[in-house]
Amino acid sequence: MIHKLFYLVTLILFIVSCSTNPPTSPENSLPQLGKVFITTNVSDAEIWLDNINTGKFTPDTVESTVGTHTVALRKANYLEASQIIEIIKDSLISVDILLTELTETGRVYITSNVEGAQIFIDLVNSGKVTPDTIVTTAGIHQINLQRAFFNSATQGVEVIKDSLITLDIVLEEIPPTNVVLLEDFANVSCDPCVISNKIIETLTNETYGRNKLVAVKFPTNFPAPNDLFYLAAKEICDARISYYNVFFAPTTVIDGILKPISTDSNSVKSAVDQRLLKELRFRMDVSDNVIGTDYFTTITIKVINAAGLDFSNIVLHTVITETDIEFSTPPGSNGETIFHDVTRTMLPSSAGESLSGISLMDEVVFQRQTSINPNWVTNKLNTVAYIQNVVTKEVYQATSTFK
Repeated sequence: MIHKLFYLVTLILFIVSCSTNPPTSPENSLPQLGKVFITTNVSDAEIWLDNINTGKFTPDTVESTVGTHTVALRKANYLEASQIIEIIKDSLISVDILLTELTETGRVYITSNVEGAQIFIDLVNSGKVTPDTIVTTAGIHQINLQRAFFNSATQGVEVIKDSLITLDIVLEEIPPTNVVLLEDFANVSCDPCVISNKIIETLTNETYGRNKLVAVKFPTNFPAPNDLFYLAAKEICDARISYYNVFFAPTTVIDGILKPISTDSNSVKSAVDQRLLKELRFRMDVSDNVIGTDYFTTITIKVINAAGLDFSNIVLHTVITETDIEFSTPPGSNGETIFHDVTRTMLPSSAGESLSGISLMDEVVFQRQTSINPNWVTNKLNTVAYIQNVVTKEVYQATSTFK
């Protein structure tokens, strides 16, 4: 009897403990969600999200995970239309997609030597990738394909009513090359910075071109503490100044490890030439897009040679810069009125993001976004991305959206 009673008490305690202490999932394991309200010029169009029927009809709201998605609308006797959207955490965005009534349409089946190339028709992203079929109005259209690490290609096609045309577009691969990163620390009241800025501008735009050399400028609070560019990105600039132990302006850092004489063009050029001969470790591609008041950037990385690399020490830095910022009067005492490659923000932060879990075989895509500050000029924004060893400070590869 005593044994039975002990067993019963133990069983009750076990049940109580299980019922009062259920396992909980960490908050960060829950999906981050946002909503999009979708409208169109006709009622009751089917709403498809990422090629999946949501079961909803316009106008209506769809909830999904944070990030880039493709919304498509389908309705009998209307041409399917789609749009790339960016869903934001805990936010509701609106999108209006125009549907065109089908009168005379045809189909084009588009293939390429490379799968997964984005299909654009008449400069508009169709939301589809090769190989796939698009439906459009009869007549002449321009089909453009875009794919990371390949040159984009455009081909004209005449779409015939009620017909299917096959179009094959060949994409040419861009040979992998080294791109060197130049980080510059300057101030609007630094007199020698006038010379170094001219040197950097000449090297990036003329001597090498931005397909070989890209620049990022982190303003300093010395010699003048009121540099407006520094104050606008103080936390980021302080982090990079501290990281490189910068004590005076101008200071130029090449690929994180070389510090040439900033006011000596031959010294800077020699450092760049040296780093152009470095072993090629990564391929990088970057593209950007503006939707409303948000700036979006997509970075694609492929590992070429991982030998001897400790990926736990390697991060991806993403810098949003603004160039050709012009003032009617100098904002500092050195007389400069035009400024290039000025850091506006870093995504997700100045610490970058670890590549410790990166695939060594496949292409890896990173997508980031930021709200556009009213003081920034949208069409002068660019992304500069680079891969850096946080211990040795060496930058292995860089890329930018500069054309």
